[in-house]
Amino acid sequence: MSAVFDSLINYAPKSFLDEKEQTRACQRILASVVHLAIKDACIRPTTTKRGRSVGDIHTDAFTAMRFLFDDRCSGLKEYATWLDFDPSQFRKKLLKTMEDNTAVMIGTITPEDRRAFRFNYKTWVTTKDFAREEADVSDDD
Repeated sequence: MSAVFDSLINYAPKSFLDEKEQTRACQRILASVVHLAIKDACIRPTTTKRGRSVGDIHTDAFTAMRFLFDDRCSGLKEYATWLDFDPSQFRKKLLKTMEDNTAVMIGTITPEDRRAFRFNYKTWVTTKDFAREEADVSDDD
């Protein structure tokens, strides 16, 4: 993430009227949003003082999972259109990467991040419809 952020901050365009540079800058911003969603999906779940998991998914992790995997609302599919990649293949590759239980880092993702991602994904899959029903009920009030 820091390399992407640094390239955005330290990049000095030659001309703001150059459409290619504007397009590349927009692509970097959109890519950084997808990257941030992946990092947010790796937020560790809430724990007690002794380090035991309470089983709650962090709000940012839940919304990141919804952005990455829910086709019923806008999210990765729209960003994939602008960034020109297939969202279903991206999701498959992301899940395959996060299933890796080895102790090595994969890119910038640590084994602890992958474990938190797996927990958050499992929790999101089991609660996504319930959370949506609650949101629909509260909208009627």
